[in-house]
Amino acid sequence: MAGKPTTLIVDDEADFRENIAEFLEHHQYRVLQAGDAESAWTLAQENEVHVVLLDIILPGQDGLTLLPRLREMELPAEVVVMTAAGTIDSAVDAMRKGAFHYITKPLRLQELEIVVQRAGEKFNLARENLLQKERERHQKGGLPIGVIAQSPQMIKLLREAKQIAATESTILIVGETGVGKGVVAEYIHEHSLRKDNVFSVINCAALAENLVDSELFGHEKGAFTGAIERRMGMLETSDHGTLFLDEIGDIPPSGQVRFLRFLDTGRIRRIGATRERELDVRILAATHRDLPREVREGRFREDLFHRIHIFPLMIPPLRERPEDILSLAQHFLLMGKFPMVDPPALDESGRQALLHYPWPGNVRELAHVMERAAFSAHLSESREITETQLNLPNQQKIRGQLVSLKDVEKDHVQNVLQQLGGNRKKSAAVLNISERHLYRLIKSFSN
Repeated sequence: MAGKPTTLIVDDEADFRENIAEFLEHHQYRVLQAGDAESAWTLAQENEVHVVLLDIILPGQDGLTLLPRLREMELPAEVVVMTAAGTIDSAVDAMRKGAFHYITKPLRLQELEIVVQRAGEKFNLARENLLQKERERHQKGGLPIGVIAQSPQMIKLLREAKQIAATESTILIVGETGVGKGVVAEYIHEHSLRKDNVFSVINCAALAENLVDSELFGHEKGAFTGAIERRMGMLETSDHGTLFLDEIGDIPPSGQVRFLRFLDTGRIRRIGATRERELDVRILAATHRDLPREVREGRFREDLFHRIHIFPLMIPPLRERPEDILSLAQHFLLMGKFPMVDPPALDESGRQALLHYPWPGNVRELAHVMERAAFSAHLSESREITETQLNLPNQQKIRGQLVSLKDVEKDHVQNVLQQLGGNRKKSAAVLNISERHLYRLIKSFSN
């Protein structure tokens, strides 16, 4: 928690609340107010509240009844009980129920601030401990930190992936661009018998056609112009480990033939070499393409397709698993790429905007949106991210009429290109796709 803790004052005396609120706000605290327990509970659920100043005597539900509810929240606020001198026994009871401290009325505001600041520090420590336990839980379970699954579809898929991971079979992961195929591939590796060996990744879509053989199989010195030294390919460097071929559907025909032979024999020959070498490599592959269609249209070998299609895993797009959206968004805020001690939280308008956006770029797009929004909030010293700060493309168009996914994707790509002055290299980097893929997208938009 950076700066002063967000404080909720719960007391049925409006003048008393206002007096405390004015003092704390003067000292740069963010203050919320409630006159009864139910209003306080609503505010605590809608906001990240760090400290609650809670009066015991309230209309309706009393403070001692509200206290356990506040302490049972996922990230509980620290509660400072305010009590009159004649109800010390109630204050002691509150301490037993988890209150951080109690303070008697009439209050000394300077002393109150000290207590609130200490309570905020304890909240921050509890928050950091919770985050660390979450990281450790992921790591002990073999989960990459980026695997966030709340939806039934993803929980089922990860369960299947874990079972298949124990085999040595080739696995094909299918899904739209940005859906998280690489994360699932890493998850499979970490649950396999090869988890202590190398996990290598090669993006086939980013390879120039004349370099595919060299990157996969390696070459000898002098094998071709520019081959000034011997080089091992990705298959050779992945021996006894796992090689993940992302966008395998983009391998050109010549590379498909040699790769199929490796899958059948387990042997490779560097370009320019006279001898073969036997390797022990587990292959994971992924594609956003419709490979059966690619086979029918002659762009992908049928025999290679059947060779890698032993255990297919289909990752649903983010728009089909809305249960994961807010969890992923929170994850990206907490694990941001720039230092923020106390990341901002999404307000209700921000949460609804995320849930109603179709996410043509899937999880990758969500990560970029949250990174930009968090940085924008950081610069403006805002503790909340609103719908406006998310700056989702064409939100009004999306909400006002039904549009195709291709139209949304087109608008998003064109928006990135426009902001970067038409620079395709930079735009491809922001979109996290290859320049070849971006070129094909631009070409398809004109059809």
